[in-house]
Amino acid sequence: MKLPPSIFALASVIACNNSPDPKLTSTLDTFEAASDPFDSDDGDDQGDPDDSGAPDPGTSAPTTSDGPSGPGESTSADPSDSDPSTDATSDASDITSDSNDVTSADTTNDTLPDETSGDETGPGQCDPPSHSPCDNGTQDPFAAMGLGCDGEVSAQTSKTGATGSFGVRSKFGATATYNTREGSQYAVVGSGLVADLNLETPMGDDNAGPTHCNDKVVGGVDPGAALPAPIDIAKVGGDCVQSPGLVGTGDCSKSIVDQFTKGGSAFDYAELRVVLEVPPGVTALSYDLAFLSAEYPYYFGSTFNDMFIAWLESEKWTGNISFDDSAVAISLSSGFLTLKDDDNASPVFDGTCMRQHAGTPWLTTTARVTPGETITLVFAVFDLADGIIDSYAFLDNFRWGCAADGTPETHPAG
Repeated sequence: MKLPPSIFALASVIACNNSPDPKLTSTLDTFEAASDPFDSDDGDDQGDPDDSGAPDPGTSAPTTSDGPSGPGESTSADPSDSDPSTDATSDASDITSDSNDVTSADTTNDTLPDETSGDETGPGQCDPPSHSPCDNGTQDPFAAMGLGCDGEVSAQTSKTGATGSFGVRSKFGATATYNTREGSQYAVVGSGLVADLNLETPMGDDNAGPTHCNDKVVGGVDPGAALPAPIDIAKVGGDCVQSPGLVGTGDCSKSIVDQFTKGGSAFDYAELRVVLEVPPGVTALSYDLAFLSAEYPYYFGSTFNDMFIAWLESEKWTGNISFDDSAVAISLSSGFLTLKDDDNASPVFDGTCMRQHAGTPWLTTTARVTPGETITLVFAVFDLADGIIDSYAFLDNFRWGCAADGTPETHPAG
C-alpha cells in the first residue's frame, strides 16, 4: 500500500541536528629520548611466555612498505603478528555472569539495529549481502572481525604499530561479558602488548604504576601531535549531514581535538586499516567494539586520557564514528566507561591485567555510506601524553546494513 502524499510532505520538513596527576618520573624517562615520531626501531616485544602468539625476537618493528593505504603500512595482514591466545579453557556455560554482563549476541549478520529495511537505494531496495564467519582458528585480526571472508567483499588491509600490539581472542575475563559477537574470535589492538592482557593484576597493585599492561612498547610508533593521515583532529566548521560540502575538511564528529590537545602527543600508536567497496544495495556499516584501560582509576580525568578512534573516509563522512552521546571519543572520559573494578571484586576482569581498572561493555557503532563507493576505515588506539600504562580495543562483528541518512551512532550492543 502506498502512503498518501501528506506523509511525504511531513517527512520533508524533518532536519538533522545534530589537574592531572603526573606519572612516575623514572618511568617517563623511558620514552623522552625519542627523536623521530615514526621511528620503528627493531626490538623484542615481551609477551606472556604461555601465550603462543607472543612475537618472535627481532620482529617487533612495524612493517613500513608504501602502498595504497599510505606510508608506514603493509598492504596485507600478517597472521604471524597476532596473539593466538583465546583463554577459552572453559565452556561459556561454566562462566559466572554478574550484573554487568552483556547478553551473548546472535552471531548471525542480519540487519543493523534501528535500520529501515525498506530504504530505497536506486532501482531496488536496501539488500545487505549475507555473511558467514571465517575466523575459526585464524590469527588474522581482520578475519576475526568478519572482514575479507571468501566470496564476500574483498578487503585491502594493513597494520601500523609494534608487532605485539595486535592479536585475536575468543573471550576475556571470568564472565561472558567479553565473549565473541560474531564467529569464534575477535580482533585486539592496543597501545601495549596484547599478550599482557593474560597477566593478572596482583592484589593491592599500585594503580599509579601497574605491574602489567604498563609498557613503552619496543618498536612502537609515536606520532606526537599529528596522527597519521587521513586522520585530521580539527573540527569541521558546521554539520556534515546538513552541509555535505564540509566532508573532507576535518573531523565531522568534532569528538577528537578537545581531548587530544589536553594530552598533546600520541605514543605507542597502533592501527588496523581497511579499504572496502560498499556493496550495491547497502546504506550503512556497523561493527562492535569495547575499550579497556589500565589508566583508570589513578589517571581518570587527567591528561593521560588514552583514546580509541574509528576514522571513516567516505562520501557522507570524514571523521571519527565511535563517540558517546556527548560527542566524546571512546576514552577514559567516555560515558560508556561503565565497567569499573573500583573495589577489586568484579569477576569481569578476573585473571587479567584489567583487574582494579575499567572498560566499556560491547558497543555497536553504525555509520551511513553510499552504495558502490570506496571507503577507508582506520581503527586506532594510542597512549596520550606518555607511552606507558596501556589501553586496548576489542573489535568484532563488522557487517553491512541499511539506515537512513544521519550522524553516526554508538550505543551499548544489544
